[in-house]
Amino acid sequence: MAELKYWVWMNELGINLVTAHRVISYLGGPKEAFFAERDDFARVPDITLRDLEALCNKQLNSVYRIQDDMQAIGGRILTRQDAEYPQRLRDIPDAPLALYVRGRLPVVDDEAVIAIVGTRRCSPYGMKASAKIAGEIARHGGVVVTGLAAGIDGAAAEGALREGGPVIGVLGTGVERVYPPNHKDLFDAVLENGALVSEYPPGAEPLGHHFPRRNRIITGLSLALVVLEIPTAKSGAMHSVDHALEQGRDIFVVPANIDAPTSKASNELIDDGFQSASTGWRVLRDYTRQFPKLTQTEKKETGANVNKPLEKAVVSVEKEQRSTKKVIDKPEKDSYIDLQEKLKGKSEAERAVAACLCEEPIHVDDIIAQCQLSAQQVNACLTTLEITGIIRGYAGKRYSLNV
Repeated sequence: MAELKYWVWMNELGINLVTAHRVISYLGGPKEAFFAERDDFARVPDITLRDLEALCNKQLNSVYRIQDDMQAIGGRILTRQDAEYPQRLRDIPDAPLALYVRGRLPVVDDEAVIAIVGTRRCSPYGMKASAKIAGEIARHGGVVVTGLAAGIDGAAAEGALREGGPVIGVLGTGVERVYPPNHKDLFDAVLENGALVSEYPPGAEPLGHHFPRRNRIITGLSLALVVLEIPTAKSGAMHSVDHALEQGRDIFVVPANIDAPTSKASNELIDDGFQSASTGWRVLRDYTRQFPKLTQTEKKETGANVNKPLEKAVVSVEKEQRSTKKVIDKPEKDSYIDLQEKLKGKSEAERAVAACLCEEPIHVDDIIAQCQLSAQQVNACLTTLEITGIIRGYAGKRYSLNV
């Protein structure tokens, strides 16, 4: 596209995006802005001196480097004038002028795209709930968009991918960079069955202010936002709630224990009147008229490719005192040879719970009855055992050994 370089040039100036859209509307396009003079910009309503100075910078060296870098990684650049640029995102007042994309971006405007966000330092319950909700959204025909951060975001991406659904990962870095670094296999899985998207060019560092800003893109691509575990009103995930409200998106909150410190602010959202949701279908059901392919009957997968993108995926959950990893490092058909070897280092409670399981799924109530632990202990053990790949969870709160 002949005008692509001018879109990239303007996107990289760092000017206020509302002002940038006003300049484009006033002058006719980014190409016209590139060749405009200082006096032309001065006539644009409400333009600041800082933005005016930036617009007078006509250097294109960095633009050519960005284009070369995107070509080298097999990516592409979408601008607001491209048909593939989602209209849903185009409609927000501070939409990016350009999006850097790797992978296969779904036709966003034709899909029930649901954003899932929450804290990085989530509880085992939060990670499991995130994967569950995302997996159900994928099975019912929706598309999950999230930030691919540690904790809730990563669990949501994995839950959707496990069910064969596409995932859109919106990054606060360049699309060639894996952040956090231990999510490389998860990023690879998203590339294989979805897309990585950023408003930042290749080489962009994970700067702190990038992540709150990328949240407006996450909500801008979506119909609704699902919130899990927000500890305080100052948490990063609350930026997504604010953006969703500004953009007129529906907001759902996954409830948690009323005394859970990781969910204090999110539980307060329910008290304030926001909708609660405990299943993916609860989130999707109001959109069936707009998207008829959504169905309450879960989609059936052949099983041939559902887990392939995740054979090596790693999702890490950052916690205050420790880090838990879930590693899917083998095809489903391969069995664990020595369960006792896998249980080395596990607590007595975890070993007791694992001893109650076999190859056939068992309901959680039966597990509680057999091992004579409290329901809270059993649920915590089931979560950590599933995270480490020793057991598998199924619909209806059933579990089996992962053999």
